[in-house]
Formats: sequence, structure tokens, C-alpha cells
Amino acid sequence: MLKKFYFAAAFLLVMVPLAAQVPPAAEGGRAGISFWVGASISTFNPDYGCPISSPFSCWEHHLIGVGPYLDTNYFLFDRIGAEGEARLLLFHGPGTLIETSYLAGPRMRLFRSGNLNLNAKFLVGQAHLDVPGLLLGGGSYFAYAPGVAIDYRVAPYIAVRVEYEYQRWPGYKPFKSGSGALGGLTPNGLSFGVSYAIHSSR
Repeated sequence: MLKKFYFAAAFLLVMVPLAAQVPPAAEGGRAGISFWVGASISTFNPDYGCPISSPFSCWEHHLIGVGPYLDTNYFLFDRIGAEGEARLLLFHGPGTLIETSYLAGPRMRLFRSGNLNLNAKFLVGQAHLDVPGLLLGGGSYFAYAPGVAIDYRVAPYIAVRVEYEYQRWPGYKPFKSGSGALGGLTPNGLSFGVSYAIHSSR
């Protein structure tokens, strides 16, 4: 488990210099690069051992975890930015089930009203599944994840977030459906986070 936390920390450290390569932009009247470093608490339906993949079903098997994340400002057309996250769903699963993912990609502001922003995102990366005992399906998989988030600035440098994310692991194919078709895994759920803004200019 400690290894996963180290990997998450390294992931975010890589994202910081990548964000600094973005050309200078303005956000909220302030010139320069800005990014937000945050952490969230998540509750996810793991879609493993659950007959329905809704985020509001299978509560007895929901995975609970933490998720450090990093967002840039909206540097393209004052609407598009970037996001990276490490989601560590380590607790409360059936048996010793654990799901972790390390994803990054673009995010877009759909709507803004005062201090409130509604964003959509599409992230890609790698996910890993640890299964109990000798059950099938454990391993690493390519994953992508669309999602929506509401960010609200409670102070100039602090924002809170409510987010829904739907992960798709298309390479997960240990089981066949009744029709013989192969299907992927679709973990999805809600996250609640807080982030802090760091600004730089050049």
C-alpha cells in the first residue's frame, strides 16, 4: 500500500513541471501560469462483484479512497486546461479488493457563474486491480475516464469540488457474458475535494 502512495506522489511531481510548460495565460485577471493542487475523498462502485454499476448501488461493496490531483488554469481559449490525478481506492471493498488509477488529460469549463465553475474532463492512463485470493482479473489495464466536476472558490486560493467520474477499462476481459461477448470494467463514483492555487508568472 505504501508503494502506491509513493507512486501517486511521483505522479504529481511530474505533473507540476508539465504544467509550467504551458504558455502564459490570464485567469481571473491575473497573468501567468496557475495550477491547483488538491486532494479528494472518493466512494466508488468497483463494478467487480456488483450486478449493477450505478454509483448509487452496491453500497456494501463500495471502495473508499483518496485522490491527489493537479489542475492547470484554463490556458486555451480561456476555457480548456489540463488535469492529472491519482485515485487510490484502498478501503472497504469486498475482501481485499483494491483499485488504483493514474490518469491525465484535458478538462473544459462548460459554465461559470461567479466563483462557481462546471467542468468536464477526459482522462487517460493506467489502472490496476488487486483481487482477493485466487479470483480472476487482477493486473494493470489501460483506462480512460470522462467526468464532470463543480468547483467553487471559497477563498481566492482555495476551492472545493464535487465530482463524478466514470472509468472504463476496456482491456479487462476475464469474464464473458451470457451471449459470449467480452466486456470491460467500469468503476465509477463520487469524489469530494479541496484544492489550493499556486500562481507563477514569467
